[in-house]
Amino acid sequence: MNVLMFGAGPLGSLKAARLHEAGHDVSLLARGQRLEQLKEHGVVIHEEGTDEAEVAHVDVVASFEPDDDYDLVLVVMGEQQAVQILDTLAENEHVPTFLFMGNNVSGPGEMVRALGSERVMLGFPYPGGKRDGHVVRVLPINEDESYTVPIGEVDGTIRSRTREVAAVLADMRGYDVEIRTDMDEWLKYHVALLMSGLVPALYAAETSMKQLGETRDLLVLSVRATKEALRGLRDAGYSPSPPVVRGFEYVPEPICVWAIGWLMRNEYAKVSVEGHARDGRDEMTYLFDELCVIIDQSDVDTDAIDRLAPYYDPDTPPYPDGKRDISMNWGGLVAPALGVGTLALAFRHLRSRASADSAAERESRGVQYEVVGPEDATAVVFTHGFALDRETWREQVATLSESYRVLSWNLPGCGKSAESSDPVRFDVASRRLLDALDDEGIDRAVLVGQSMGSLLSQYIASHYPDRVRALVHVGGFPLHEGFSRPMIELMGLHARALKFMPERALYDVFGRLVARTPEARQYVKQTSARTGKENMVSLERGLLEDIEEGIPELTDVPQLVVVGEHEYFPLRKKAKEWSERLPNSVYTTVPDAGHIANHDAPTEFNEMLISFLETLDQSTSE
Repeated sequence: MNVLMFGAGPLGSLKAARLHEAGHDVSLLARGQRLEQLKEHGVVIHEEGTDEAEVAHVDVVASFEPDDDYDLVLVVMGEQQAVQILDTLAENEHVPTFLFMGNNVSGPGEMVRALGSERVMLGFPYPGGKRDGHVVRVLPINEDESYTVPIGEVDGTIRSRTREVAAVLADMRGYDVEIRTDMDEWLKYHVALLMSGLVPALYAAETSMKQLGETRDLLVLSVRATKEALRGLRDAGYSPSPPVVRGFEYVPEPICVWAIGWLMRNEYAKVSVEGHARDGRDEMTYLFDELCVIIDQSDVDTDAIDRLAPYYDPDTPPYPDGKRDISMNWGGLVAPALGVGTLALAFRHLRSRASADSAAERESRGVQYEVVGPEDATAVVFTHGFALDRETWREQVATLSESYRVLSWNLPGCGKSAESSDPVRFDVASRRLLDALDDEGIDRAVLVGQSMGSLLSQYIASHYPDRVRALVHVGGFPLHEGFSRPMIELMGLHARALKFMPERALYDVFGRLVARTPEARQYVKQTSARTGKENMVSLERGLLEDIEEGIPELTDVPQLVVVGEHEYFPLRKKAKEWSERLPNSVYTTVPDAGHIANHDAPTEFNEMLISFLETLDQSTSE
């Protein structure tokens, strides 16, 4: 592929060298002194901890012209710099794809306005680095522990173009690529994790990681500011991405302070964090200011952020070295092991190292799914509810994938699979799921279904009992004698009413009906809009027919029936009665949650789910 690397800093230079090494036709755009350095020395890369440097002689260009014809342009620079070159990029109408790779908190709006949504992609380059003269110094890169580069379309879809670009980047030695459907949110949370607390605290410590690690007050403020920023983004309607970052909010402050202090004193990632903070203060300040614009729209208190903000100004005197006057907050303490585990996952996200069992986006006979986790572990399959998609299970997938083989999928005609397939009945959907399980070598699985997903799980357990180990229902009700004929006819009136409801109102009302938290409601609203009104009508009609046909008898596998505390009373009552009729069932309620309890209260739901799975594994082993 013919690729232009627009940005000759540490990350752009590194990516250009790796793509050149992989055999792609790469040009690296540079100007001024950097252009002369590259012409004289080539791209010189020194990995920390090694004695030798590698040199790549990449074609160097000094400009990007309107008639230049590249297959792909990688814009490897932060948001502040990227928006300044949009006019130059827009003059060229030949390039089909511009992949912007760098810190971005404001979103892709300006890129899309200048270039059109069909030409814009978002991503983030790993690992960090710094320039030392003509030498680029970066963290170690090897094939055993690859860095995972996230990329995605601005509208969250996955197209053939998305996979083609991912395949190109995956050619780089030492790199894996993750296609994400939420890159805008991912980038916002990445900025929040760094710019709200860690970076200004580092500036307060005279840009010395060691000094920061030895100044407990700054560590405390850094932790508090980060948690404020995460809460602010959630309150503003942005879902945590990746879901594990939400766990940081619940880790006790002393554990966070100890862990970050230890990392700073050991000068973890000195090249990427300390070097980038020192060399990119203007960019860091810009990102922090843009982040604050979003957080200021929320109702979250920002005391710690406000106390650290002045340190973005280089004229602010440094914080007293080693000061320990601020008392740590021990409130909301959870189990230390849980806290350490969550923090470890968060740090692994910051490093973005990919494991051998990293998630894989796959497709089987038109079904889009993701599978992750140890291949020899208990298999758990997540099926979403009406008009939603597998993203509703993000926090469950992130939590369970360490110990279980987890598969989450999109029902045909729903959410991000709406454009590629039409809604289908249970007989077709179940067969397509089983085909995907066959492709992955999964014989039996625990099926976890939310609402409509619960009904489909019951259908599969009834018709293919040898494939089901247990069932977990979230906001579900029985497919066997669940509703009377008059009730089903009454529900049919709702399907007909959908046709006459304005689309915008439909998605907003649907979000308010099934979700309780602002974040969950925003997710439901966006995803049902992707499903579309026409698909929702077709889906509900088919669903009513499946409910009317039902299944001949109750399933007798172990089952967990979960309802939200604020689930609608008729459904909550029916779920409890159903659980009492089941031969081997546990009934439980999730506090402060609605119909999609797993999304409203993921931490509480995960604890219930894991407890059930552990009990299931124990009973099997005995």
